[in-house]
Amino acid sequence: MRPSGPPGGFNDPDPPAATGLRQRWSGPSAATTPRPLRHRRRADLSTLASLVLALPWFLFSLTVVGMVGLGIGALVGNTTVVPIVCMVLWLLSGVLIFYRPVEVGVARFFLRARRPTPSERDRLQQAWHEVMQSAGRDGRKYQLFIEDSDALNAYAASGHIVTVTRKTLEAMPHHHLAAVLAHELGHHLGGHPWSNLLAYWYSVPARLLTRALRLVLRLVVALFSMVFAVVARMPGLASFIARVITWSLILFVVFFVTVLMWAAVQSGQTWAPPTVALVVLTPLILPWLARRSEYRADRIAANLGYGHALIEVFEDWLRQGMDDDRRTFVLRARLFSTHPALAARIKRLDAYLRKNA
Repeated sequence: MRPSGPPGGFNDPDPPAATGLRQRWSGPSAATTPRPLRHRRRADLSTLASLVLALPWFLFSLTVVGMVGLGIGALVGNTTVVPIVCMVLWLLSGVLIFYRPVEVGVARFFLRARRPTPSERDRLQQAWHEVMQSAGRDGRKYQLFIEDSDALNAYAASGHIVTVTRKTLEAMPHHHLAAVLAHELGHHLGGHPWSNLLAYWYSVPARLLTRALRLVLRLVVALFSMVFAVVARMPGLASFIARVITWSLILFVVFFVTVLMWAAVQSGQTWAPPTVALVVLTPLILPWLARRSEYRADRIAANLGYGHALIEVFEDWLRQGMDDDRRTFVLRARLFSTHPALAARIKRLDAYLRKNA
């Protein structure tokens, strides 16, 4: 079984191994006395770094929206005001993401989640209320949803959404369910869900344009491949030609960017190479930051007294083979994984509990 979920979700396991820290449950862990967190929402380092790294996508999207506005303005006869209005409306649209009815819409239509039934609500609210008491927060600020899935998973979304799968609610004992919810609260307290959603929303225009350009590139490559293959009367040549064209384009782009960076350095603009390097490395840095946010949410759950129960959850998943497929992952898959290995999470959480015992 392989759980899945949106950014900020509870799991996306990695390679297996287990440590042996287990204990029977009798409420929040007696070995780790719940700390009076009284956390207020604040963006942690991972959240702030993610927002900074999303800035190039934001500027790209703003340019795309401006170009669309320019096109609309040309049609209506006003190329000055219309583009500005389009960009302002697009900037303001990000605020709507945190409007409660919009959050509910996101949960229902994009995350395919639903409101709990009365029996589901009773069990879910009981565990959630217990977590909220440990954290010293008002649980009524958050909205609980159920995803009809047979995967063991839970995730925090938007500004106030916590979703668990039907299987999680049915199969997990109370103390494991509470530990999972404590982890998701940790995501909310660190600002991970809203920052992920905001960064994604403001990157949508740029992503749509990039996707369209990739589609055009694939069509061009396919067309050239077919033409050359037909001319040569060797259908097997199409794949080879496609690779040649693709890698030629990639090498040209790399060469072109390198020349631009050299020219920038020669002209005294030394800020350009590190900026471009940061943009290029962003697809690697963002998953690394996401893995850091998972560790932080685990620590918050431990601070609330659910550290040992959370380790039990991870160990159960290991026994069920949820990390088995990670053994065959290539380096690329590991680098782009948004969640750490379950074994690594157990090890870190174990060390954290021992250090703060």
